[in-house]
Amino acid sequence: MYLKLFEKVEILSLNKKIDFVIDKDIQPVTIDETHEKTSVKLSKPKNKIIVKFDSLERDIKDHFIAYFKLLKDKNKKVAIRIFEDENEKYIIYSDDIPSFKTKKFKILQHQFIMNYIFNDRTLPNEGYYCAGKRVVKKNSELEQDKKLKLYKQFSILYLLESKYLDENVKNDTRDDFAIYPKRKSSDDLFSSISWEEINDKLKNIIQEIAKENKIDLEVLAKENLKKAFEKAPYLGGYFQQNDLILDDEELIKNAKWMLEKDKEEIRKSDQINYTKLSMVTQSELAEYIFDREKVIEKLKQLADEKAIEKEIHNLFMKQKTIDNRNDYRTNHLWLFDDRFMTYDKVFSDKQIKEIFPKLSGNLDRPDLLSIVSNTYDKEHITDIVVIELKRPDEKITPAGAEEQLLDYASYINENFDSEDRKVRIWTYAFLKFDQNTERKLKVKGYNRVFTNGDYPLYYHYFDDVNAIINFIDYKTLAYDAELRNKTFLKILKGATLKPD
Repeated sequence: MYLKLFEKVEILSLNKKIDFVIDKDIQPVTIDETHEKTSVKLSKPKNKIIVKFDSLERDIKDHFIAYFKLLKDKNKKVAIRIFEDENEKYIIYSDDIPSFKTKKFKILQHQFIMNYIFNDRTLPNEGYYCAGKRVVKKNSELEQDKKLKLYKQFSILYLLESKYLDENVKNDTRDDFAIYPKRKSSDDLFSSISWEEINDKLKNIIQEIAKENKIDLEVLAKENLKKAFEKAPYLGGYFQQNDLILDDEELIKNAKWMLEKDKEEIRKSDQINYTKLSMVTQSELAEYIFDREKVIEKLKQLADEKAIEKEIHNLFMKQKTIDNRNDYRTNHLWLFDDRFMTYDKVFSDKQIKEIFPKLSGNLDRPDLLSIVSNTYDKEHITDIVVIELKRPDEKITPAGAEEQLLDYASYINENFDSEDRKVRIWTYAFLKFDQNTERKLKVKGYNRVFTNGDYPLYYHYFDDVNAIINFIDYKTLAYDAELRNKTFLKILKGATLKPD
């Protein structure tokens, strides 16, 4: 590595001087003075190398701590001197390291020694596997099926030594071990040890150390599972025993991966696995209810931030949508009423002109308007939703908005041949609510539905055009939807099963 990083590498030892030059032969030179200690000088970092002096001392100590511990055990000492522009900045001594504690244990008949420092957050959370008093491999460098998954709730730096490790170093490279991920043969009961067995024992030892330091892993595991469930209760069936004390985000990530894996397996399989199908469909339904709550919170936020009409519109259903193809995840008309969950046909200007020409010819659209149904076939349309999503300015009165919406309903009904053939029309408009607005709606006989918002929802049925006009503000809409979604969430989070 240092040949790649530095232009000049010089070694002084005894009466010899050696200059390393990558593309030339290395020739030791005899010098007059004698050096009792060996010095390796790395100088002139290459142009592409950036030296961060503010963190260099800490980085070097972190990198070499395992090596320094092994040197200290052999009563050897190294000094690393750092220079910047010929000025010595600091010296790092190999024996200037924290104290290690020791655990001894056996795997089969093989003795292991584990030197460790527990929960010092200034040190790496890392394991070092040693042979012949030198580091052969870091835990983080091992292949995935050999690696010990370390806890994140605390840190442990450990060095593992054993005669077994000494004997199983790969002789050709001496940078790895000839140890299998799992035991190759069940007959070999007394000699070969796998990484699986080493890691299982290490995990037990680390849990023991944590308990000695008053860290209850069982309690941590339950707390993290609880957090994960509260954040994503729809994944409850996919949360596994938290043996690794994963945090809530990791638990959710793993559960999502398993859910997607099951979905893919069901799609590809010729035979139905009803157990998996049941788990997937339950999770999908639960996720839908949970996502509805997120949409409600987003609507509250947009109302507080006085969002532009486009943002509000896109929350309900994206602008310029032609047909959502029954995608229940992008249709949020349930915010108005749960019966609109299946409405996926959003009328474009072209379709309005073809199906409701009178409406198209008289459509004054100062606001963002959506006309939604569950079919484009005029003969089979039974219900239609008309939504004015823009909050009118203060000059627009309830009477003006009411007149406009009644006109829309009238033009829609005029396109049917029979007088008796009227579709049910649900209209929604948003006004800037205040006491004066409420007074005008009450005088006109509008009914009220009280919510947790600042104002009630006001509605009135008009028999002649078979339409209901609803006046509502965005916060009221959010609170009304929240009330309807609340029971589902309680069931989802298990609240209905808990005693008062």
